[in-house]
Amino acid sequence: MAEEDEDNPQQEQQDTSGQLTGPEGILMLCIAGILDGIGIALFFLSWMGVDDYGILDVLGMMLIGGWMWFRSGELNERIVKKGIRRFATAAIVELVPVLGSVSPSWVILVYQELKG
Repeated sequence: MAEEDEDNPQQEQQDTSGQLTGPEGILMLCIAGILDGIGIALFFLSWMGVDDYGILDVLGMMLIGGWMWFRSGELNERIVKKGIRRFATAAIVELVPVLGSVSPSWVILVYQELKG
């Protein structure tokens, strides 16, 4: 009975990894915010001929998509399909020229992944 009362450190680590304020959440929200922020800044600088030529889209797909793939682990099929659908939606929005520049789709994707 005494063993059940003690906190399991592995269980605590798993509980905080999916939260917005956990290290994983803060890191991924910062990465997504930087990608979306640079995209918005480049959109407003586009009158000067500045463009990212899809580099931010590829970086977002690799970093955030890779994180989601590693994070999925041994989850059930429904959760994995839901994550793929979310990622595909964000990727498509990012690939649309003007919409992808002004929408914070990477931040929304990371937020949904952490909350879901």
